[in-house]
Amino acid sequence: MSRRKPWLMLLAGGLMAAAGAAPAEIRINNRDVGTGTGLDDPAAAAPVGGNPGKTRGEQARIVFEYAASLWGSVLKSRPPIIVGASFKKLACTADGATLGQAGPANIFTFASGAGIRPGVAYHIALAKALSGRDLTPGAVDINAAFNGAIGTPGCLEGSGWYLGLDGNTPRGQSNFLNVVLHEMAHGLGFLGFGDVETGAPAMDGDGTPVPDIYSLFAYDNAKGRRWYDMSNAERASSALNDGHLVFTGANVRAHAPLALGTRNALQVTAPAAIAKEYGFSPLALGPAATPANFSGTVVRAVTGSNAQGCSAFDNAAAVAGHIALIDTGTCDGVTKARFAQAAGATGAILAYDPAGPDVSIHAGAGVAVTIPTLLLEQAEADVLKGNLAGLSVAMRAVPAGIDPSGYVQLYAPRTVQPGSSFVHFDTRLSPNALMEFALSPDLKGHIDLDLTPSLFLDEGWRVNSGGQLLGTCDTGVPTWVPGGVIVGANIAAQAKMLATTSATVGDYAAGIRGHAAMLARIGLLNAVQASSLNACLSDAELARQYASWRQGGNGGTAFIELDSGKALPALAGAAGSERLYLLTVPPGARSLNIRSFGGTGDVSLVVRAGNEPMPTSYSYLSVHPGNSESVVVARPAAGSYFIKLVGLRPYANVSLQATYSM
Repeated sequence: MSRRKPWLMLLAGGLMAAAGAAPAEIRINNRDVGTGTGLDDPAAAAPVGGNPGKTRGEQARIVFEYAASLWGSVLKSRPPIIVGASFKKLACTADGATLGQAGPANIFTFASGAGIRPGVAYHIALAKALSGRDLTPGAVDINAAFNGAIGTPGCLEGSGWYLGLDGNTPRGQSNFLNVVLHEMAHGLGFLGFGDVETGAPAMDGDGTPVPDIYSLFAYDNAKGRRWYDMSNAERASSALNDGHLVFTGANVRAHAPLALGTRNALQVTAPAAIAKEYGFSPLALGPAATPANFSGTVVRAVTGSNAQGCSAFDNAAAVAGHIALIDTGTCDGVTKARFAQAAGATGAILAYDPAGPDVSIHAGAGVAVTIPTLLLEQAEADVLKGNLAGLSVAMRAVPAGIDPSGYVQLYAPRTVQPGSSFVHFDTRLSPNALMEFALSPDLKGHIDLDLTPSLFLDEGWRVNSGGQLLGTCDTGVPTWVPGGVIVGANIAAQAKMLATTSATVGDYAAGIRGHAAMLARIGLLNAVQASSLNACLSDAELARQYASWRQGGNGGTAFIELDSGKALPALAGAAGSERLYLLTVPPGARSLNIRSFGGTGDVSLVVRAGNEPMPTSYSYLSVHPGNSESVVVARPAAGSYFIKLVGLRPYANVSLQATYSM
């Protein structure tokens, strides 16, 4: 579960242009230092699930850093993001507990700027990423707390935190990595700022309502209204509208079929006036209704003066070969289904009153039911009864957790849950999602963040979808792919963890090579990816990574990432100086043009695909008198292109631009 932090602060400013953004650096501010608890717990611990920490506190810190590496690889931000973290006793009973709570420390609105929504409240981490500026220097951006009482008397007794990094959570334990990833996501942007109990929006210091970026995508498909188009009372009602509150972001909608499994949905296909999805309840009677066995025209049963299906059908000839629609009645469901089957129906829809008694399905002696049969609430059945001319239905497989328009459902239980309602995905999603309100033991956050990166894209975050870098070596393994798989990010997080905990570079090399082999063995790397990753695991590359991470670096030479077509101006350097830049080229690019121009002095361009260019190892070179240098590549392969600007003589006010065309 998560809890929302109170509205703390509203800042305002204009969006400054920023040339590119590197993978986000997420730093941990350990608030447990000196307490001997939580992240500072000195209790001895044996290594578990790939976590080599020797104390409980060290293991918890390693998990936290691992989560920060995962999100940092996936998201782009030039300024660092700081997370203040601690353990404390949160709400807890013998049967349930709040595992963690988190939210942004500050809120920021922009008066103007390309790619942002003026006057809309952004979580401070996203605001920093959008602006390219550290808007609150030195301050914590996300406040996070985790329940330190788990497993103690009266608080999920017999449970405890699993501090492994492999997703193999023992029965009865809570996976700390998944919880940290979940809570960080709240602070990064998976959170609205209004009051779900009253429906009141957040207010600025002058008492003016301020919409927030997350809630702009909330939509009630029953009311047909967006979140901020409603009144306070309507929003409070919508937060309880189970199954009808959805997230309308284009990326979440497009990627949902990639992340979610399917469920069977009953669709009325004609007439057009009532064509939509209708909720149904399966009946444990005969075969389950599936797309293969449940489709066709619908004919209402006639049994004397009613359509209750409690006797042989008067219109058996009309029903034969079609789906029978049967009213609520006094007989049991088995009797209705048997008479429908005897009439030659291919399936049966039984109307029922949800306020009435349960539909009996005790078969007893008699003919076995062999046709698919399902239940439809009386109000829905009445709609079908009023449109019998040309009525047809079909069972269709659709992603689990989306509405008929393809939008992913948000959590809106009929009893409001402060801190959980509205700010999580619905529990209907299948497989279970990282950002559902309760922790699911089957989550594998170390390799799959499902639809949360897609939601961040909708809010304005930039996401790394190219090959994961180890230092400056492009592994060829995507950091993130639509649908949420983050194998590339996992490799980077594992490499950083191993480099900072291994006693020697040899230990590091053995560990990361073993991890790469394991990923290939279980099918998370294909042959091409395994080969390209191995090129980044040479002795020389591993030595550079180990030395850099041990010294607090990023695994390799520092570089600045460029945006295609955006010139980086006013560059200056001394003779012999070198500056490294990166442009990620997507698949299908028709050309790549890299050039330097303007200013004074003399520079050269050295370009290499997949890694930092070296004097004896580069892909392209441009050396001419002055600063007008150019490299043009036709049909460039997708991947990372590193550009080194070298000062042959002192230079100033030089511009650098890299552009790919699609």
